[in-house]
Amino acid sequence: MKPKKILMLAILSGLLTTGAFYIFMQQTGATETEQPVMTQVVAVAVDIEENMQLTEENLKMIEVRESEMHPSAIRDKSKAIGEYTNASLASGEVLLTQRIEQEEQADMVSKKVAEGYRAVSVSVDYVKSVSNMIEPGDRVDVVLSASDEGSEAGPPAEIIFSDVNVLAVGQRMSEKAEGEAAAEYVAVTLEMTQEDAVGVVDASGRGSLQLILSSRLKTAEDIVEGKAEASEMPADESESQSEEASENASETSDSPDMIVLPERAHVRSGPSLEADVLTVVDAGDTLVTKNEEETDIDGRVWMHVETKSGHQGWISSRIIKLENE
Repeated sequence: MKPKKILMLAILSGLLTTGAFYIFMQQTGATETEQPVMTQVVAVAVDIEENMQLTEENLKMIEVRESEMHPSAIRDKSKAIGEYTNASLASGEVLLTQRIEQEEQADMVSKKVAEGYRAVSVSVDYVKSVSNMIEPGDRVDVVLSASDEGSEAGPPAEIIFSDVNVLAVGQRMSEKAEGEAAAEYVAVTLEMTQEDAVGVVDASGRGSLQLILSSRLKTAEDIVEGKAEASEMPADESESQSEEASENASETSDSPDMIVLPERAHVRSGPSLEADVLTVVDAGDTLVTKNEEETDIDGRVWMHVETKSGHQGWISSRIIKLENE
């Protein structure tokens, strides 16, 4: 073969090799620089036991590759807050929809009873149940009209238990939906301590029991006035009442105040204007106070509350006092 042909073949071979190497490097570089698509999902911030409530504090948002995301992963934290777990969860575990109690599981009365309390049913009729208008979540007083065979009039009626939480009416454990027909019931289930539950059963054998319905609502002015009275109380009297309050802490915690908002307000994740807004509540909405307050660096007092949708957060007391933020 002539030297000139050999040279041309060598040059052609070199060009082909260089071109192939260049194309290979381009493809490899594109693969290395390609960023995976990430998405945020809800995960558990701490170890959580079965039947525990999910809150802002024990949940967090993490990033995972979209290609690796479980189809049942929850992506919106607000959909999980206030719900209960049906299994134990480890810290860092992605929260799946099947790890949250479904509606039929949550409707078990044993899951509605607070720890340390018991559910006891009281027999009622149309009159004794305030014309069947008592609803789950209401607070009632229990009145005993003792029977006395030796006297026509009998002893006077007396209130034997006050401010008792109603768990269920008949077999219904939630308020009836709007437009739902009212159904009569012959029993009301109350949430009481074990000792009080025994007392109700004993009283039902000594006479007739009737329920008195309490108001669910406490106006904003009532709460503010109560706080003002407490601040003006003499030190020794305040100390005495503080000790008494601590002795009855469990009783107080199970009788939360309810307030009606005078104006639209933000419920935040922490006691600060810098905290994230969890939800917005409209004027006229009711909030349950959690008997917990914090003061921020500006001297603004924040109250821990729960909305009717189950969101727990903080709201400025200045809203309650009808003052602007």
